[in-house]
Amino acid sequence: MVDTTRLNANSPLPPTGICTTRPLSKEQIAQYHNEGFVIIPGFFDPEEVKPIKQACEADPELGGAWTKWSDSNGYLNQIVAWTDLGDSLLGVIPRTARMVNATEVLLGGEECYHWHSKLIVKNPHSQAWIEWHQGYGGWYNDGCLYPHFVTCTLAIDHHSKENGCLQVVKKSQLIGRLDHKIVGGDTLAIDPVWMEKVLERLEIVYCEMEPGDALFLHANTIHCSGNNCTNYPRTAITCHYNAASNEPFSLEKNSHRRYRPLKRLPDTTIIDENYSSVLGSQAVMEQGKTFEKIVVYGVKSEQETISENPT
Repeated sequence: MVDTTRLNANSPLPPTGICTTRPLSKEQIAQYHNEGFVIIPGFFDPEEVKPIKQACEADPELGGAWTKWSDSNGYLNQIVAWTDLGDSLLGVIPRTARMVNATEVLLGGEECYHWHSKLIVKNPHSQAWIEWHQGYGGWYNDGCLYPHFVTCTLAIDHHSKENGCLQVVKKSQLIGRLDHKIVGGDTLAIDPVWMEKVLERLEIVYCEMEPGDALFLHANTIHCSGNNCTNYPRTAITCHYNAASNEPFSLEKNSHRRYRPLKRLPDTTIIDENYSSVLGSQAVMEQGKTFEKIVVYGVKSEQETISENPT
């Protein structure tokens, strides 16, 4: 149940003393809880996300840092994921006051921490899909008892039905967690038999967005994204947050999932260019079957085993 005493995003003042200049409205908060998602137009300014777009265009391979996985038809998706929040723009965005504040308001006022973030690019004419799934469909297997997660997908460029924008199933968070299975050899997805029944009853919404718009998503909201039929890439940053009280009950093989307090940054941090680089200094994860690799533009070192749904 939502703690309605904390629905005002400006009160009480966060522990850091840094408050957002872009709080969610009561109507936006209500939509999130009623429908399982909400789109916030202009959550970031186009100038704030433009450096990400420019960096991806300048180095489409990101120094070999992409992780690629196949959908059920064998077509390849690509992501870059990270847990550590450094001083690059990729590390700054998840810590801005507007992101953290919105997440904690949507969690009913509970403290959150960074679970992981992803940079996702659908290349022009890519046939790859991200299958129907729930965030909690994979995170449940990490030992988290509750779906107390919030996901924010930030549009870096134009997101449309034609270029593979996110699709969400309205009110599907009310179903609860559905069983997922491996499809295409690489990724978790909801059993197609169940999805057929879900889509007989519930509405699909295409989340078309402009640069700087943000989509907040409940952990049990079913979603996917389609192929890109255009001549231009579709780029997004997706940040996942977990409630501090929902830390996995076992961290033996998941120490990167441990609760770590978030240092909230002022909303002006990006416009003021208070970051070291856009992408270059960010350590990212490479998904492997037996080990995780930390990648900083092609420099790799083996770390601990991980089990993560790449979608």
